[in-house]
Amino acid sequence: MSRWAVLVGQSLGGHAALLTAAAHPELVRALVPVEAGPGGRNPNERAGVGSWLDSWPTPFPSREAAAAFLGGGSVGAWAAGLEERADGWWPRFDLDVMVRSLSENAQCSFVHEWAQVVCPTLVVLARSGFITSRVADEMLRRRPATTAVTIPGAGHDLHLEQPEILHTVISDFLMSLT
Repeated sequence: MSRWAVLVGQSLGGHAALLTAAAHPELVRALVPVEAGPGGRNPNERAGVGSWLDSWPTPFPSREAAAAFLGGGSVGAWAAGLEERADGWWPRFDLDVMVRSLSENAQCSFVHEWAQVVCPTLVVLARSGFITSRVADEMLRRRPATTAVTIPGAGHDLHLEQPEILHTVISDFLMSLT
């Protein structure tokens, strides 16, 4: 079977894309984890993410109130993903599932799986500190053919903060494969 899929994912989605590329190399043409990596033990992950999500005053009375709470600007764009219910605006994802998923990932390292990825890979980072320079350096050491790009002026949600630049970076990478 020939490789045909290009996997692009941000944060937890990038982590899932990485694991998929490692498990099914025959299916994956290219991999682009955005603000994602092989992870590692981080016992504080649950507390940090859980506290942040628990701080959301759900339901929000309006999308505007959600955007304001989330900080407005591009990060406030999270409000666009809310769904309206009879009692207000709620996240479309289950908060408990999100926290459990991140917590489980924070208990393991997937460095072995990262080393199993064989397709061309572009790692896209921001200056968020989510993927530390130490982790990024280790990713490149283990897979030296990997291309890495840092997008300035963006945090972890760079797909919301710098979507045009992200699109250009990914498009240029994919065009270089042909």
